[in-house]
Amino acid sequence: MPMDFPDMQSLLSAAEVHKFRQPRQDETEAQYRAALANHVAPIDFIESEEIRNGHGWNQFTDDENKGMLFRAMLRNK
Repeated sequence: MPMDFPDMQSLLSAAEVHKFRQPRQDETEAQYRAALANHVAPIDFIESEEIRNGHGWNQFTDDENKGMLFRAMLRNK
């Protein structure tokens, strides 16, 4: 089931579920989103991409799908 992560509150909830750290004082939402996505990727790659993109896989754009495929390729090397 696709999941959306549209805001910082949803990221904080996901971080708690995945036992990830709290945001750093000087960290932007985009930086925190990327760090959380990287943390979640080995556990659930699709959810990590949903975190990275802010919305469920069923709403990914062509560019988001290309980015996901690129990251998947890098993981398997």
